[in-house]
Amino acid sequence: MRILLLLLALTAPAMAQRAETLTLPGEARTGTDQRQVRFTFLCSANAGPQVTGVLAVDLAVSRHDTLRPVFNFDAYEGPDANAGRRTGLEVAGQGAAVRMQSMVSGSIGEGDAFVFNLAAARRRDAARLAELSRLLTPLTQGAAQLEWTQGNTRPGGPAITARLAVSAADAARLRTVLEPCLAP
Repeated sequence: MRILLLLLALTAPAMAQRAETLTLPGEARTGTDQRQVRFTFLCSANAGPQVTGVLAVDLAVSRHDTLRPVFNFDAYEGPDANAGRRTGLEVAGQGAAVRMQSMVSGSIGEGDAFVFNLAAARRRDAARLAELSRLLTPLTQGAAQLEWTQGNTRPGGPAITARLAVSAADAARLRTVLEPCLAP
């Protein structure tokens, strides 16, 4: 019994560290191909000196293998991927547009989806956190559009252009998930 209590005491902080997420459906075009994609928004808290929270948005491209003949996913795979600043994001809503150019990395996710990840740590990465917060904030304020353009490292290859229409109800849900992570 003492061992069980000790294990519970040691794992409680890790179990309390939960990320809030919201996934919304979108559409993407790559050349002549059009398909459904998923946008996942994530906010997690700092939990002491050993656990740093994160603000992130992911783009999951389903059936990515069918795009391999025209799009080079390999350049983005892994945490140390360095394909360059080929990711353009734009949010239009509430009468204003916010743009961001960034580097991303990715991995093969659930099913046959390739997941591009754009994240900012909630400490020791203040500039990137502020930039990502500035981009995502309009999505929490009412109906808006997010466009993610993922550049291709294959010469002459088409980009992946993904779009998400955020309704007023989606914005309220995004506000609940992201507000703790959005920089003031």
